[in-house]
Amino acid sequence: MANYGLIYRRQQLMDRIYPDERIVSERTIDSHIKKLRRKIESANPDASLIHAVYSVGYKFEPG
Repeated sequence: MANYGLIYRRQQLMDRIYPDERIVSERTIDSHIKKLRRKIESANPDASLIHAVYSVGYKFEPG
């Protein structure tokens, strides 16, 4: 949250989530993002905080 607005590539997110370098699909990140969005929206239905950046990755942007 401290770095809102920055775009993170899927590989960057995978490196942070799986530091042991296990082999996972890039689609795994999409699944995690989907679950995070659901949890955020269940707490605040008007919140749209995680945004996809086409062919790049994701960014956190409140507002």
